[in-house]
Amino acid sequence: MDHKEENLRVKQLKNQVVCPVEFALRILGGKWRGSILYQLKDGPLRFNELKHNVQCAAIDYEGADNYLTNKVLSGHVKELTDFGLVEKDINSEENAVYRLSPSGIAMIPILLELFDWGEHLMRLPNGNHFLENDVIALPK
Repeated sequence: MDHKEENLRVKQLKNQVVCPVEFALRILGGKWRGSILYQLKDGPLRFNELKHNVQCAAIDYEGADNYLTNKVLSGHVKELTDFGLVEKDINSEENAVYRLSPSGIAMIPILLELFDWGEHLMRLPNGNHFLENDVIALPK
């Protein structure tokens, strides 16, 4: 996304919400977006590598009722590109590769915190994510 000319999607979203947290969550929202960004944190990936990594990290195939399709991944990558978090480049073999933009790289600490928090919640017994007074426990 050209920083001089704000993307139409970003403008529309800014007109819909006033809370910065809600704005950020709407950008990150979606079944696969967090995992897409997380998988790109270590460097650029080709489309099929990204798809494979996201699927393997996000679902248990035996218990899953659906998979990440090329169309769905393509749509999410396009939206993350529109929001300025992902960039598409052509490598030396003339293949498209996807990488985090500087704004996407700036999100890595947030993604790592979300990973730790999610991992902590997944380890709680019997799916009980709440402690006393309905406060969600944070990892220590």
